[in-house]
Amino acid sequence: MLLLDHREPHGSPSLGRAVATAIAGLIIVLIATDLFAQAGRGGNRAQRRVTFNGGSLDERGWRLLEQLETLGGARLPNGDYWYDAASGAAGRWGGPAAILLMPGLPLGGRLPPQASGGGHGRLTGIFVNGRELHPYDVAALIAAYGQAWPGRWWVNGAGDFGPEGGPAIGNLRRAAAAARGGSWSRGGGAGTNGFWAGGDGNGYVWAMDGYSGCSFANDGGGVIC
Repeated sequence: MLLLDHREPHGSPSLGRAVATAIAGLIIVLIATDLFAQAGRGGNRAQRRVTFNGGSLDERGWRLLEQLETLGGARLPNGDYWYDAASGAAGRWGGPAAILLMPGLPLGGRLPPQASGGGHGRLTGIFVNGRELHPYDVAALIAAYGQAWPGRWWVNGAGDFGPEGGPAIGNLRRAAAAARGGSWSRGGGAGTNGFWAGGDGNGYVWAMDGYSGCSFANDGGGVIC
């Protein structure tokens, strides 16, 4: 995610080109590739050990995970993961953001500050939705946008962002679209095996999941199932 603006929120230095979680080009369409393509099939819930945000999944969480695994064609490996329900970012516990899911999914509880290995403010000093960013997040951000400012920020699923406790000061998706330029769409499959996502190049992003029947749009509609 990119935090881009040129104003000075609450007296902090100009954001210049960016404060960001470096999902580094991964958009909603990558919903089941990076995390789900590393494992084989087999085994029931009792034989699995998967946690999100330090806790076990409830029945809703398991059902959702199984739907995503069906879309991805592979099981999520046993292990510990984090998920940011406000923005949709997710990754392995202790690691950087690796994928962008839809926001608001029932995957674990509150996102801990130490989800990416920090939490004390001495790892990178950049917090997004309470999570201290991993050094790889910041390295990718700097490579793409030239700089990263310490501080505490919020980001929502529509791409709006601002200083923690303050108002929105910009939109990540518009900034990313401006950098990419032009409309886009990606995906594949048909019927219950289909997943498609796209955008208009001006900040509007949509996604449709054939298996669950859910859709998402960042124009205020949110997730609809």
